[in-house]
Amino acid sequence: MSINAGFHKLRVAEVRRETPDAVSIRFEVPDDLKQAFAFKAGQHLTLRADLDGEDVRRNYSVCVAPSENELRIAIKQMTPGRFSAWANANLREGHEIEVLPPMGRFVAPDTDLENAYYIALAGGSGITPVISILKAVLESQPTARFVLLYGNRNTASVMFLEELAGLKNRYMERLELHHFLEDEAEEIELFNGRLDREKCETVFDILTDSKAADAFFVCGPGPMMDAAEAALLARGVPPEKILIE
Repeated sequence: MSINAGFHKLRVAEVRRETPDAVSIRFEVPDDLKQAFAFKAGQHLTLRADLDGEDVRRNYSVCVAPSENELRIAIKQMTPGRFSAWANANLREGHEIEVLPPMGRFVAPDTDLENAYYIALAGGSGITPVISILKAVLESQPTARFVLLYGNRNTASVMFLEELAGLKNRYMERLELHHFLEDEAEEIELFNGRLDREKCETVFDILTDSKAADAFFVCGPGPMMDAAEAALLARGVPPEKILIE
């Protein structure tokens, strides 16, 4: 059923608990809306709900690749975060919610480039569009390599932890996965602490070949994105190669 201003009512087909404070939500898309809700890896959906008489809208990124033939987003409860708290506590299978078709330019590159090399830096729920891009790239570009640098508070807060481990096993020669934890001590000091400017500079130098990368994907808390962008620009990376969400 169509709603005003381009929104459509979609039925929630599944709610999956990803971490203690995050869920992923799979929508049932009827045949007559499949074309409208076709997406590029990295795009987001806008959800709308009436919360105590207020029209509240939020954007949430798709966390699957187009080839998976499903429409799924992830919502992490934020503080403050009226919509995210409501969604984590209340959305259930069978519920209907108003959704805009996919939008956004933070997307996987459409290229036939041989031996492409991509680097992504994600923090917290910023992994949501990045995992979509990562899966699409590794599947559609058989010679591409991908480095993921992923920061979180602790292991329990890592979204898609098992799925990422499975992807690492599947694409062992082409995917590098590095976790950074703020509140848990890792044996190697490099992987401890927040991804601030100093840490970004260090990990780009030690774990990546930043000057050889074809594109960078940066998504997460504002200070982390600012730090990553500054570190990359300081290394002479062209701004057009840095995609920030």
